[in-house]
Amino acid sequence: MSHLQYLDELVKEYLLFRGFSHTLRSLDNELKIDKDKGFRVDRLVDQVLSSIQTYDLLGLRELWAHLDRRIFARLPHTLLPCVRKLETSILRLYVINTIQTNKPDKLVEFFERMAPDLQSQAEWREWFILPYLKGAEENPSFAMYFTRQWQDTLLVSLHNFLAVVFQSIELPTLAKYSEESARVSRLQEETEQLRVRLAALTTAPPSLTTLPQAPDPPPPPHLMDDFYNIAQETPASDSQLKSLRTILFGLGGGLPTSPILGRRSGAGGPASTASPQPSPSTTTAPPPSSQVTRGSCHHPAVRRTSSQAPTEERSRRTRSSSVASVSSSRSQQEHVQVKRLVGQAGSYALSNSARQSRSPTKTRPPDDQVPSTAAATLSKSTSTISDKAFLLLDQEEYNEHRAVVTHAVFNPSGTLVASADTDGVVKLWAPTPQPKTYCGVVVKSAVTGVEWLPRGERFLLVATKAATLRLFDTRDKKTVWEIGPDTCPVLKDQRIMGVRVTPGEGSAVVSSSPRVRPQGTPAPFTPPALHTFDMNTLKLQNTYKVEGGTVNGCVINHNGGLLVCGCSDGAVRIVDPRCSDLIATWPAHQGEVFTVRLSPQEDLIYTIGSDNKFASWSLAQTGTRVLQHTLHERAAGPFLVGGGGAGGGRGVLLRPYGPLFALHQDGEHLLTCSPSGPIVYKVGDSGLEQVVSMGGSRAPVVTVDWSHNLQCGTAVAAALDGSVNVATLMQP
Repeated sequence: MSHLQYLDELVKEYLLFRGFSHTLRSLDNELKIDKDKGFRVDRLVDQVLSSIQTYDLLGLRELWAHLDRRIFARLPHTLLPCVRKLETSILRLYVINTIQTNKPDKLVEFFERMAPDLQSQAEWREWFILPYLKGAEENPSFAMYFTRQWQDTLLVSLHNFLAVVFQSIELPTLAKYSEESARVSRLQEETEQLRVRLAALTTAPPSLTTLPQAPDPPPPPHLMDDFYNIAQETPASDSQLKSLRTILFGLGGGLPTSPILGRRSGAGGPASTASPQPSPSTTTAPPPSSQVTRGSCHHPAVRRTSSQAPTEERSRRTRSSSVASVSSSRSQQEHVQVKRLVGQAGSYALSNSARQSRSPTKTRPPDDQVPSTAAATLSKSTSTISDKAFLLLDQEEYNEHRAVVTHAVFNPSGTLVASADTDGVVKLWAPTPQPKTYCGVVVKSAVTGVEWLPRGERFLLVATKAATLRLFDTRDKKTVWEIGPDTCPVLKDQRIMGVRVTPGEGSAVVSSSPRVRPQGTPAPFTPPALHTFDMNTLKLQNTYKVEGGTVNGCVINHNGGLLVCGCSDGAVRIVDPRCSDLIATWPAHQGEVFTVRLSPQEDLIYTIGSDNKFASWSLAQTGTRVLQHTLHERAAGPFLVGGGGAGGGRGVLLRPYGPLFALHQDGEHLLTCSPSGPIVYKVGDSGLEQVVSMGGSRAPVVTVDWSHNLQCGTAVAAALDGSVNVATLMQP
């Protein structure tokens, strides 16, 4: 990954050449606070070690949480135990350092802060005695951790694990130029060798017509330690990477799930394996774009004759060109004009160019046999399953609400669900093994926004139709603070449509709209707006007036630099929440856009609108539609409540506030609402393919969420009758 620094310099040179000085300054500022450290493993390890040596527990947790969200969440579930073991060992090294440097106050502070997260873990129970234990270095339970050998082994393992993970990341197109250039050079050399052999064959006497056999490729070098080749930043073969992953899995097997740092306990999806990167010193100049094609390197164990390679390569290029031509023509016919603003737009167009539009990597797991207990459960279910993509193992129902449920949202680790309804009742409950209420809170109006704060999974932000915003402490079961029209003038005569918290939890972005008043009631008109509040001081930071529509739903990217909004006028708008600048806008649906989501790679925007259509859009090529699919009946709102019963009366249209769909961690599967229960779709190049129809709901589903715990995932679907269906899904 070291070539990324060279790529950063090339981008800076280009910006300077074009005169984009403002964008260049923005890039420099973001590079200075880059938590990824340019994917330089040595710098990340140094940062971890520096936080331990300076007793910066908060910085250490923030760095690990960032890596967890950006990197570890995309790993296959087989590597998650290793992540947990490394995290536990790093925290233990922090504790050992406080003892070795004679800092008892820092040791006590560690256990005071971490006790809520660690006290339920068996591997930490003995460690709580350390603040009161004399001579811990000689205690048999802890003596090993004070040795230089254990500490050095931990740092080397961390270094090599990060190196393996970084070499497995799917890189954007711009960052793969050196790989493509090297591959084209290899193909050219192979072609030249074939020409020489062909010329020798045509000029050789008849007795020498047999082609000489190519020598077998040398076997891969043996590993000097578990990760020696990767640790030296040298390219490794696919077989070596697989061996290293096997070693990693062996190191972390059998570890319990850790709730530290507010992590999804099984958020790891299958990571795409990228080809090894050549060394910067041997990098050749990138070929013209017409010569560069995307393709995966073949496994070294697959033997191919040299005559087959160019033929198959030309065939694959022809097919790729044909598909590209069809996609290009279709995009030109369907593409709509995108309104852009000068100035800030260039900065974000460039920052997102690294995430070029690409289809998600399609990795199908092996078809395992269903256990007999699961088969017995499946025989009782009403679901229809195709291609064995998911198995419905169990369904339960939570019936603690007496009104329409607007939200049902998992906390980051999937251990709790926060569900809220139109009566202002918020329930916190455990979905498994049996739905069980943990606590609750009542607000004064219908709940229109629910957002978990990811760090520690302790705080819940609740927004209401009466324009109040409340932060609730789920551990102490009390309200931390509350703001509303009485304390914040910008919320007067408004209603909150939704709320989002920035990744650093420093700010909350609130979407507001004028409150609907009875006819004949005069009121000054205030346009819909996006407000950014400081979560610590509760002061208003920025306000962006939305011209033409209300923001129904929004999502923030990983670094908080982009806010993607779905609006009531059918448009998608991209806003910078830090300075409230509009970056781009384009029409997306005929009718309102209710829900927007980003793909796991953050290169695609997914939307659902009142026209009952699901669409995906390229974030790099802003406004370019990748696909559009008409969903089943009543997959989107608004939903009809009441009417048509024995008592007569007219029904009321209820707009959805919670998400109408949820994405699987692999980015390939979609959970949607329906009149009888949630439906799972597989996202393909040309549209959606229905995979599982779960059923189980007596009333239409109005909002869904999906949490992933290792191989099994849990889905919740809230219905108009106040019930919440809990389903356990397994991906075989």
